Amino acid sequence: MSLFAWKTKIFERVSRTIAKTITWRVWMMITNSSIGWIITGDPWKGLQVGLLALVINSTLYIFHERLWNKSDWKREVQE
Repeated sequence: MSLFAWKTKIFERVSRTIAKTITWRVWMMITNSSIGWIITGDPWKGLQVGLLALVINSTLYIFHERLWNKSDWKREVQE
């Protein structure tokens, strides 16, 4: 079994990846904004940090998930 098998029996749909991205990024938005607020002392700057991180990291996460989804490494098909 290769690390990246382009054809597999189990494949996560893009909509699932996007839903996982949204829920994860909500938690990270709160965390990043809070840290930005603590560091700068300004809640609006904290929010800006959180929003910037939201856009950049969500995009990177989607690409990361889709690449891993093409991998069969440690994945088993159970019948």
